[in-house]
Amino acid sequence: MSWYRGQSVISKRTLAQWMTESKKDYHFRVRNKEQAETSVVKFVFSDNIKKDRRLYTACRTAYNHYLDYCHHESLTPLNNHNFKRNMELLGFVYQKHHRFYAGYYGNKVTTAYKNIGIIKR
Repeated sequence: MSWYRGQSVISKRTLAQWMTESKKDYHFRVRNKEQAETSVVKFVFSDNIKKDRRLYTACRTAYNHYLDYCHHESLTPLNNHNFKRNMELLGFVYQKHHRFYAGYYGNKVTTAYKNIGIIKR
């Protein structure tokens, strides 16, 4: 923070900058890999997924990326309900609508998975 004519000017950092500068380990460790469906485990460990305890991803977004991944890799995708059960089995917390919102004025997201993020390329 710097001072300019009696007012404080706070430099804003992006979330990505803040995450890279943080020295604390926020990596999320996946559980029960041997009990979950192979297609979901492969999706979770793909290059476009970041496992971090600070991240949230809308359930619909995660499922749509899962469907795209299965189509690209020629895997048979699970239906939405079984995908949700497998994600919870792997340890990704299913958050209800009153706990997660997609921005201050943005549309409210009804449900989300905690500890997972999608990397856009």
